[in-house]
Amino acid sequence: MKNIAAKKVIASYYILSLLLTLPLSIPIWLIKNPLGVILYFLCFLIYMRIAIYFAVRITIMSSLWKELDAEKYAAIINAKFFLANYSYKLNLDFATGNYQNAHNIINSVLLQHKNVNQKVYGHLLLCRVCFERGDYEGIKDNLAQIDNYHKYNPTLKLSKPNKAAYEFYCAFSNADYTSACAIAEKGIDKYSKKKNLNYLVLMRQYQLAVTKRMKGDIDEAVELFESIMEKAPKLILSTLAQKQLDYISGVLEETAPERLEVTENHIVKSNRKIKISVRIAYCVGILLILVGIILTQLDSPKQKDKDLNYIAQIEKTIEDEYEEYQVLGYFYIYSDYADETYMMSIDSLFLVEADGKLDLHTLYQLNGEYKNILDVKDIQVDTLYEYEIYFIPKKVEFIITEKERNIPKDTLYYYEIDGYYFCVISISD
Repeated sequence: MKNIAAKKVIASYYILSLLLTLPLSIPIWLIKNPLGVILYFLCFLIYMRIAIYFAVRITIMSSLWKELDAEKYAAIINAKFFLANYSYKLNLDFATGNYQNAHNIINSVLLQHKNVNQKVYGHLLLCRVCFERGDYEGIKDNLAQIDNYHKYNPTLKLSKPNKAAYEFYCAFSNADYTSACAIAEKGIDKYSKKKNLNYLVLMRQYQLAVTKRMKGDIDEAVELFESIMEKAPKLILSTLAQKQLDYISGVLEETAPERLEVTENHIVKSNRKIKISVRIAYCVGILLILVGIILTQLDSPKQKDKDLNYIAQIEKTIEDEYEEYQVLGYFYIYSDYADETYMMSIDSLFLVEADGKLDLHTLYQLNGEYKNILDVKDIQVDTLYEYEIYFIPKKVEFIITEKERNIPKDTLYYYEIDGYYFCVISISD
């Protein structure tokens, strides 16, 4: 039954992730600029990570954080259809009391990290391992490591959860049980106000109960331990609470456990598939970017690569018309624009900038020589113009807009030329 439930949760995770990310793929077809496509996909990847994190929280982690079902959670992350990284496994180890495995993961991953904040987080997790095992001297050793990081990194700042955990363990280790209780109670209030965080509330309640026992508030501690056992029978917290009750009743004698040592470095092997899948995801993302750029440019015919000989022929046709000028680009008007094949050109044009004005010319050959017709003079940006094709009875409407502006929505197709877009609006008889 657990396997069936796990498969349903994993299926819901993948479906929700897809539903959250799929709608964002629609706007890509509306982006015309290649740089815009790249920026869009970068934003898309960032959003996708956030969306997947959200999907994980309400599907995968819900079995542990909300339902408090360690068996179901174990079936999920051990399923072959779900690649669980070290953080998922750490959650399982803490939930089931596999502290040796948690110790191995923390030492081989977090404490080997280059980022100091990750190292600090690792030592705080080791503090939790020591606390739940009853190795209170071990807590002091890990706090000393954190203080050492602060010593050599004065600007180091802890996140709010890490700072609260550090302050709790410091107060507990210094036998300042009043302060430790206050910190634990603050954490309980904080997580109680949020949905689906029952597990985090119980963790803080266990810390509070142990601290109250050490402080001498036995009745309150017993009440908390019994509440934990009632609410979380499938978590190690229930076993730990029972052990604490046995200490109180005298059934068990409390002794310090042996220190844990790293037994194997297995994390690199277990994360290899995840690293490969991440690399594949990045390759797919790059491929999507390239495909997006290609697809967005299908309706954006380019001017020909600037052929200096061709430019020279154009310039010969306008030498007598302008003293100073610049040929911004030359391009074609197509008859078969509707199917976006752009195979049959019906007119050849070039745009000239002279004295701060834009002129549009038609280029044609007569008796082996290039000649031109001035079609539209002194063109204003973002204004609709039309001209008649010289050789066939067709009328072309166009708008020239600056690249910083939007391309008109009713554009059939457009060209990118130096500093401008030449947008073909309509071609009619």
